[in-house]
Amino acid sequence: MKKNIIITLLVLAVLIIAGYFFISKKPSVQENNPAPQGKIDINAVCEGSLAYMTFPDGASAEKFVAECKEGKHPQVIEDFKVRMNLGDGAAI
Repeated sequence: MKKNIIITLLVLAVLIIAGYFFISKKPSVQENNPAPQGKIDINAVCEGSLAYMTFPDGASAEKFVAECKEGKHPQVIEDFKVRMNLGDGAAI
């Protein structure tokens, strides 16, 4: 009799543990949905581009950022979209 109770409790424990792992293995929301499409902050992108570029002086860097904000350096936006995996749908 005790043997049957112990076996029943072990089976229940295994089922509970298996259920826990089954539930916890569901894919996250981020895996199912692509990156949200939205607007890009041109100021942040242009100023952030300075992190991976070099300039001879501060004035040149400031000039580049100003031109970038005016749209004269579209490659900065395209590079940002690629790095952030935003695709073509993101707008400025």
